[in-house]
Amino acid sequence: MTADFLARLKTLAAGRTLPPHQYLAELTERCIAALEREDAAYRPYAAATGKPGGLLDFTAARLPLVIVPDIHARAYFLANILAFKPQDGFFPNERRTILQALQEGAVRVICVGDILHSELRGSQRWKAALEEWGYGNPCGQAMEREMAEGLSALCLLMECKCAFPAAFHCLKGNHENIMNAIGGGDFPFRKFADEGRMTRRFMEEKYGRGVLAQISQFERSLPLAAVFANGMASHAEPRQRFTRAELIDGMGDERVVSALTWTRNGDAPLGSVAGTLNALTGRMDWERLAYFGGHRPVSGRYALRQDGLFVQLHNPMQQNIALVHPDRPFNPDSDIVGVQEKL
Repeated sequence: MTADFLARLKTLAAGRTLPPHQYLAELTERCIAALEREDAAYRPYAAATGKPGGLLDFTAARLPLVIVPDIHARAYFLANILAFKPQDGFFPNERRTILQALQEGAVRVICVGDILHSELRGSQRWKAALEEWGYGNPCGQAMEREMAEGLSALCLLMECKCAFPAAFHCLKGNHENIMNAIGGGDFPFRKFADEGRMTRRFMEEKYGRGVLAQISQFERSLPLAAVFANGMASHAEPRQRFTRAELIDGMGDERVVSALTWTRNGDAPLGSVAGTLNALTGRMDWERLAYFGGHRPVSGRYALRQDGLFVQLHNPMQQNIALVHPDRPFNPDSDIVGVQEKL
């Protein structure tokens, strides 16, 4: 890790200023390149495109794994994860920060997506930005503060992907749709304001359509799911059972994209998680398997669905991560932890 790299992370963690145009454009291009040349040994290539497909496969390597729930413009959350030291036992030899372990190749990090949009945390700011929008100002103070946080989180994530391309990963969530488009499994987004349309307009005004298109290409290059020794992860609860081939080829299939990014609580039939876990791992020892996701917020540290197989851990008001040990079953009560240290 260079001093410049750490300095960039500290600046981005504060989330106070918009990234410069040239920096954002160049970083996005570097990150796209990293995503498009991922090793087929852990990211098999899709038959239709000849490019890295929708599945990350880490079953052959037994490394500790960190699952990061929805980010939602929290650059400080990512920075606190990097600075966090798990308790003794997570890393085989000695305690170290997640960032140190990434540098040593001793851990993998999987973010489940939703990088932009502060949602509930910034609901009042979104309402103020919508009022500014109504007065004909798509780049007012409230919207600029929102986008400074969101783009800082995006850049911090891309910095990590470029620095540790085989160890740091992000899956596509439903908010990875900066064009606010409909089609290919994507849908326009609005909740507290008109977030999808407002974000696209801000990017066009401040950065131009070229950078907007670059970020859209980055989003379309993200994988959809990950499988590892004792479980799986995707942004949302899988709406149906999926096979390995369907996930590898799924980035171009709107049915697969939608079913892994937009599933509401109660939409997925019982058995979709067990069926997918069995198809990808070949196992049925359910007490030793877990499927992780975010998307829908939980009120505490986690919620269990699908007979306890699906671990939902997105609490937007907390900074929780899941620590997945390669050699023992996941215990949500002890293995979901909060991160608080500063980078």
